[in-house]
Amino acid sequence: MNGNKTGIHVFSVNGWDLAYDGATGSLHKCDPVGKAVLEWVGGNPSLALTSAGGRREVPPELLTHCGDRFHRPDIDRAWEDFLEMRGSTLYGRDDTVETSWDPYTPWVKALCLNVAHDCNLACRYCFAGLGRFGGNPQLMTPETAVSAIEFAIRASGPRRFIDVDFFGGEPLLAFDSVVAAIDYAKNQGAARGKVFRFTLTTNCVLLDQEKLDFLNREGVSLILSLDGRPEVHNAMRPCRGGGGSHAVALANAKRAVESRGGRDYYVRGTYTVMNLDFDRDARYLYEQGFRRISLEPAVGEDYEWSIREVHLPQIEQSYGRLTQFWDECRDRGDPLEFYHFDLGLRRGVCKERRVTGCGAGYEYLAVTPSGELYTCHQLVGNPDHLLGDIRDGIRAHDLPKALAAARVTSKTACSDCWARYLCGGGCHARALAVTGDLLRPDPLTCLITKKRLEFALYAEAKRVS
Repeated sequence: MNGNKTGIHVFSVNGWDLAYDGATGSLHKCDPVGKAVLEWVGGNPSLALTSAGGRREVPPELLTHCGDRFHRPDIDRAWEDFLEMRGSTLYGRDDTVETSWDPYTPWVKALCLNVAHDCNLACRYCFAGLGRFGGNPQLMTPETAVSAIEFAIRASGPRRFIDVDFFGGEPLLAFDSVVAAIDYAKNQGAARGKVFRFTLTTNCVLLDQEKLDFLNREGVSLILSLDGRPEVHNAMRPCRGGGGSHAVALANAKRAVESRGGRDYYVRGTYTVMNLDFDRDARYLYEQGFRRISLEPAVGEDYEWSIREVHLPQIEQSYGRLTQFWDECRDRGDPLEFYHFDLGLRRGVCKERRVTGCGAGYEYLAVTPSGELYTCHQLVGNPDHLLGDIRDGIRAHDLPKALAAARVTSKTACSDCWARYLCGGGCHARALAVTGDLLRPDPLTCLITKKRLEFALYAEAKRVS
């Protein structure tokens, strides 16, 4: 794809005018006249770039566009700045290329280990059918957990690092399997040249001191599920037997974070139509002592809690207030680390991540309690996405190939989108659920993601200012 075709995204957040080049990943802070010039260039790319290529004079059409708002010397300067950056950090060459990948040797680098198809909560928005994934309650045995780790060692090929996320349902219901998997990985990994990194996602209700001590000792990162204010959390995350789960989940989450010195965790919440003012939930969680927070939108079927396009203005307002709070925390030296405001642009993002996102189906696989392999934890139970099992390996070889091919460069809707290399083409499971096609992303998720990315880019600009 050519950067000249896709253009520059120009936008404003909290009084800052910014321009992002989706092809090169460059981000610029603009003054008002610079913003006006780039907006005109974006609306007239052929005319602007033809003019720029042949001469350095300001195009007459540009003068007509902004001559009544700015002084001519300022317009001349802004146009000159554009010419200096054109072809590099503005309208630069899109050098993202296809990475080499053999579909028949999809070396695994991450497993979502569903140790529990059961849960002690009854979350109303649970994609997994109250944690049971459309089937009967089932817990993974320690033997199966060990076999899953052995599969990961074999299937990772030359990869050294392997990530394992203990998931469910509620994985603490099968804590003996968590222990068995970690013990085996630690012993066999050291002997066979593999380094395992573990994460456990929990609703915190069963996170007692004994389990916490083990997880801390083994260096397991924690994803702690809390939606925010008590009334918000309890409305969507009740106990299976009735009653709210907020009080015990909050107390256990606080203890967990304090016990590890505020490291190796994220509090992960969900916002619905019930709390479109989710910035208040982020603030509440911060006031409870949490500094690493993530809040995700609940998009799905047409339930009473489902976010729809009509809610986008409220979502934008909430992200706006959240960035203002993010600014306040940063200014007083006690920053809020909001997960979706850290795009990693300063550290660099690998090319494969830029064009595929999560790598589901060929680098990242999900394992059920019985040992079946699926392309994604959100597609567990979908027979079209059953790959095989941990004992015999992958049998459906066309599936990894199809998932790996469903990348930004193959998606028509992504070809001229400024955000394509920041989202990697979106979630495959959402695309299948909404459009039925891996190559057609969910339009609503795209709209939410692009709006959120504007605020994330603002945060990136503030960090280097």
